[in-house]
Amino acid sequence: MRRLFTLAMLIASAATPAFAQASRGATRPASSATTNLGAGKTTFDSQCAWCHGNDGDGGTGPNLHGKLRHATTEKSIVDIILNGIPGTEMPSFRGPLTDRAAQQTAVYVQSLGRVPGKAVAGNAQRGAETYQSIGCVGCHVIDGRGGIVGPELTDIAARRGPAHLREAIVKPTASHPPGYLVVRAIPKSGSEVRGIRVNEDVFFITIRDAGGAVHTLEKSELTRVDREIDASLMPSYESRLSATDLDNVVAYLSTLRGAK
Repeated sequence: MRRLFTLAMLIASAATPAFAQASRGATRPASSATTNLGAGKTTFDSQCAWCHGNDGDGGTGPNLHGKLRHATTEKSIVDIILNGIPGTEMPSFRGPLTDRAAQQTAVYVQSLGRVPGKAVAGNAQRGAETYQSIGCVGCHVIDGRGGIVGPELTDIAARRGPAHLREAIVKPTASHPPGYLVVRAIPKSGSEVRGIRVNEDVFFITIRDAGGAVHTLEKSELTRVDREIDASLMPSYESRLSATDLDNVVAYLSTLRGAK
């Protein structure tokens, strides 16, 4: 009888910790979705925030909140992460990231699309008016209207975040757009030509000046060609716009996402 009692006590004492833990509501392993989201955020913060900003609010790369322009599904986001987007500054991360890490990052990016981005300071309607009044339309195209000396801005908010747009306005040489190399050609006779290089080969160079005129020059007739890597034809508006006007123009540009 005593042996039976002792055996029963041993069984009860061995079961007590598990029973007590169950009674207190044991912590269950995190779900797969939660794990992917957390791991994806970690990868995003280390690899993607450089361009897309902390929390995906935009920088040199676009704001990732709301509807994404190039991707609508987790699979398409993974494809962009691993293969990049040809013709844009979005590189391939195949190699630095495993397929698993890319999938986790896509889960996090997709979650950003379900959350509204931070409101941009300023009044977009007034910004559109300021944009017109200071002559930006003379150099930039929006929806088929405007000049062609500067980059087209029809979908600029789908490619750039508010912080980058502000920097491009106040310090254009720091936000130099690709494909807009400033060159200065000095002919053996006549006036120098300075503008954006449109085309160049061994024998000729084609330049579009600040007024939009195109000059095709034979290199044998030039004394020198200077390539101004850090220059821009766009002036700084840091001292030309009030803080309010600057906020308004950035707010307006932040609405330009191309085709709806």
